[in-house]
Amino acid sequence: MDFYHRAGLILDALDNKKGSVKGLCMAEAKKGRKAGEGARFLKVVVEVLKYRPHIQHLLTATKLLAQEPTLFVPPSSTAAVASALKSGSAASANKALKTPRKHVKAAPSPLSLASVMVHDLLFAKRGLTLPKEHKVRKKLEKYQPALEKENEREKRRRKVATNEGLQIALPEKVASSLEGIGKGKKRAHDADRFAEEGAGSDGAPGEIRWMRVNTLRWTVEAAVEWLEKCGWEMFEDVQEMLAAAQSKPKVFALDAHIEPLLALPAAVSLPTISAYQDGRLLAQDKASCMPAWVLLMPALLDAEERAEAGLLYVDDEDEDEEKKAAGGDAKGKGKAKSKGIRVLDATAAPGNKTTMAAALVATEGINGRVVACERDQGRFKVLKDMLKRADAKNVQPMNVDFLSLKPDDAKLKNVTHLLVDPSCSGSGIPSRLDHLLPSAPEDEQLARIRALSNFQLAIVSHALRFSGAQRVVYSTCSIWEQEDEGVVMRVLAKKEFREAGWRLAPRDEVMPTWERRGRVEACGGDETIADSLVRCLPEDGTNGFFVACFVKDETAAPIAAPALPAAAAAADEGEEDAALEPLEDEDVTEDASAPAVSAQPVKKGGKAAKKAKSTASQAARKAKDEVLGLASAPAAAKESGDAEVKAPAKKGGEGGKKLSKKQMYLLKKEELKRKKEAAQE
Repeated sequence: MDFYHRAGLILDALDNKKGSVKGLCMAEAKKGRKAGEGARFLKVVVEVLKYRPHIQHLLTATKLLAQEPTLFVPPSSTAAVASALKSGSAASANKALKTPRKHVKAAPSPLSLASVMVHDLLFAKRGLTLPKEHKVRKKLEKYQPALEKENEREKRRRKVATNEGLQIALPEKVASSLEGIGKGKKRAHDADRFAEEGAGSDGAPGEIRWMRVNTLRWTVEAAVEWLEKCGWEMFEDVQEMLAAAQSKPKVFALDAHIEPLLALPAAVSLPTISAYQDGRLLAQDKASCMPAWVLLMPALLDAEERAEAGLLYVDDEDEDEEKKAAGGDAKGKGKAKSKGIRVLDATAAPGNKTTMAAALVATEGINGRVVACERDQGRFKVLKDMLKRADAKNVQPMNVDFLSLKPDDAKLKNVTHLLVDPSCSGSGIPSRLDHLLPSAPEDEQLARIRALSNFQLAIVSHALRFSGAQRVVYSTCSIWEQEDEGVVMRVLAKKEFREAGWRLAPRDEVMPTWERRGRVEACGGDETIADSLVRCLPEDGTNGFFVACFVKDETAAPIAAPALPAAAAAADEGEEDAALEPLEDEDVTEDASAPAVSAQPVKKGGKAAKKAKSTASQAARKAKDEVLGLASAPAAAKESGDAEVKAPAKKGGEGGKKLSKKQMYLLKKEELKRKKEAAQE
């Protein structure tokens, strides 16, 4: 029953928008640590989702849940304990109260658990994977004739000959990518492929399997030589490689835009490639490689020029050793040297972009380091595993919220390059399987996109405030303008950043030979701005993706405020309302760094309670303001002229100023969190 319970919990999480299909299956599988379990969860959950509307019809028609209200409620679950306490029976309540907390488990909703079990009962070749004498199986099988009768009636009504005709159809490419998962001898391959294309997926179903040469362990030249020795044929052009793949299984091509990237046929079996198994090759979508490449490519070119001139970068630790060797004074010894580049990855897990940045700054002559932030503890472990696999020893992982870091922290003063890939809708990932889930009403979707856009604006703004920042790359795996060009235009419209010297890097620094650029209409008709941006769509052989690069030039005159397009202007006008919407966790949570401050709920009534509530509100507001650089809001507003920063409101007073949009949003999140904690108690 354990597997059914956990699969039911995944369905509940999907209903509550707590993640993507692949991401939640992978997260659940990691709890059990059984080989191939992730692939099994994916196979079962996808099949249940395809049949789910039909299964819910069967449950309603047979009145199974109404007639067996406790059949799908585990006796040791929180739901069972709550039911016992509400039953009115002293014996039941006393037993529930004596149940040790460690034995009480979270349980799936009866509908989700029933959906998984009815699916296996009717549609799985193996049937129910429970012992024949299991009481739940025996009870459920009593309803099997009625369920099968209604199933046949529904097939006649819908005029389909097979059970497959009752499913939600999957797109061909997605269906082919899932074909065979969890079956027999393929289990190892399927589990492996699932791991690479699962939570925080960079892989996408299609014709191309993108593989990045991990230059921390290997070189591109060595990779090409090794592949050719193993019988692989190299092509200079990806399209030529795809054409050859129709008749030759072992073909690959060098990517034309990103040097350490290789293109292989999508049908390649990763476990058969030893270089993949030992981490010399990493599976990473081409679009996902672009942020780190755009961020650091100028530094790589600069390193080449410096090396030719006999100038080198040095690591801080190397410099310290040099000083010690010189008796604490290294003057005159390092005149031709400068410190290595320091990169900060704001939302690092699962670690593909982080390890690529680490590989790029490890280039001879740069000797750089990376600080990788990940606030979620579970995903932080995923990040550390990825760093170990890639042998990224020049990365310092931190289990912290990026927004909790202070931009003027002396420990981070050497950070010059920031990689910002925050929570997004994930609308550019065709393999997310979201079309199997009930679609939200249009107004709900728009509200969610607005909330994400405002969060993205906040996290990019935080990155641009770092004292040493010189180059910041913002990216999303979204195709929506509100999350892409809309955020960029709103950043450029801020007086604070324009006066600080921030502007977009020109096209020749941002994948100059990549043809698909930003949408001109979403950039207020400014072709120069649009040309500085990079867009990817699935037809480019990648996931849908967006990349923008901000550079700081304090010596140049501030740029003029751009003309905001209608969508961005509306977003700014409605920022306060949109920010009040709680951020949903999707793969959103997989990269989420939304600020959170703990506060204990207080009971209503009484002076002490009111005082505690007031103190908690003040503390929460102070902490949020400090995180977002609003600790001295009135002074900041006066100096920068940014209308977004305002003084906190005073209740009652006529002259009191309104709360800023950010403050309203953060306080609302705190209020929601307190309500949730109170409800749990």
